[in-house]
Amino acid sequence: MQDLPRAFLMLLELPYHAVMLLSSQKNFARNPLIGSRLLNRLGLHIGRKRLAGAMTSIRRARLRKSLDDELVERFDRQGYIRINDFLCAEDFASIKKELLSNTWIFLEMRQPSTATLRINLDASLCRDRYPAIQKLLVNPALRSWLSYAAGYPGEPIIAIQVIRSGGVASGHDPQSDWHADTFHSTSKAWLFLHDVAENEGPFAYIPGSHRLTNKRLLWEKEQSLEAADNLNVYHRHGSFRASEIELEQMGYSIMETMAVAGNTLVVGDTSGFHRRTPSPGPTTRLEVYASLRRNPFFAGFFPHIMALPWVRDHWAELAFSYFQRKSVSKKGSAWVPSKPRKLNTDEVDKLMSMKGDKQGQAKAGILEYQGRVH
Repeated sequence: MQDLPRAFLMLLELPYHAVMLLSSQKNFARNPLIGSRLLNRLGLHIGRKRLAGAMTSIRRARLRKSLDDELVERFDRQGYIRINDFLCAEDFASIKKELLSNTWIFLEMRQPSTATLRINLDASLCRDRYPAIQKLLVNPALRSWLSYAAGYPGEPIIAIQVIRSGGVASGHDPQSDWHADTFHSTSKAWLFLHDVAENEGPFAYIPGSHRLTNKRLLWEKEQSLEAADNLNVYHRHGSFRASEIELEQMGYSIMETMAVAGNTLVVGDTSGFHRRTPSPGPTTRLEVYASLRRNPFFAGFFPHIMALPWVRDHWAELAFSYFQRKSVSKKGSAWVPSKPRKLNTDEVDKLMSMKGDKQGQAKAGILEYQGRVH
C-alpha cells in the first residue's frame, strides 16, 4: 500500500517526462521513459539520437559558410579540429599577463585523483578589467567553431580552467574512461596556455566516433536497455562509457592524443568518444575551456537563454552566487568557491613553460611584465 502514492505521483509526472523526450535530457535513471527497457527495445533512444543527428546536419550546412572549407571537411571526418597558433603572440601573452597579475576566485570540483578549478568568464567581469580575456570571449573564430561542432548557434560558456591530477597511483579519474557526453552533438573547446606533453594527461579523441554508424547505433541500443540500472553513475545519467574492447567492436581502431604546443585550440563534438588521458604522475594543466550545449531538437527555432543580453553579460556572476549558496546548504555542491588568490607557484611555472621559437615572443612579453611588477 505504501507504494500506491509513489505510483500515483509517477503517473502524474508522465506528461512532463514525455515532453522531456524532445529536450536535451539524457538521464536514464531519473526519467522512466528515457530509461524504459521496453521503449528502448522499440527504438526510443536510437530514434532520439537519429532525429537529433539529422537536425544537426541541417543546421551545420548553414553554419559552415563562415569557416574554412578544408577545416570543415577535416572536422566532419574526424569529429574534432586542432588549430595551432590560434591567437597572435601578442594576444596570447596578454592573456597570460592578466592571469598572472590578478587575484581570482575559483570554483573547484574534486573527483577521485583529480581537481578541476574554473574561473567563469563573462562581460561584466572582463570588459573593463581584463581586455585581453574579453577579446577572446568575443573571438569570432572560437564562437563559430563552437557553434559548428555543436550543430547549433548559441552563447557558449567560457572559463579559465586548471586541471590538477594526482596521477594513476592516486585513484581512478572518471574522465579518463572513454565516454560520450550525451546522445546528441555538443561542443567543447580548449585553448591550451602552455605545452601539454604525452605524459601530462592530454585530451584524447577517437576520430570518426561522432558519426552514427550501424555498429555504433547497435551498441547504443544495447546500452540503452540496461543504462537505468548501470553501476556507473555517469553511464546511468546518459554519458555512456565504453571499454577499449567495445570500441574495437564498433570499428574504432585509432586514438588521437592531443599532445600540443601552447596556443593550440582543440574543438570537438563530444558526442564522439573522448577522454582525459591517464597521467603516470602528478600534473597541472591550464587552459581556456569553452562549452556549448542546447536542446538539439529546437535550437535555432527559439532564442538561446544564455544569449539574452543581461544573462550573457552576467551568467558567471549568477553561477557563482548559485554555487556559493548551494555549497553551504544541506545537500552541498559539486562546485565549491575558493578563497581569493593569485596563481600559485606550479600554475605560474606552467604558464612560463613554453618551448620553441614560435612562443619566444609571448614568453619575452611575460618576462618583461614580471620584471616590471617585481
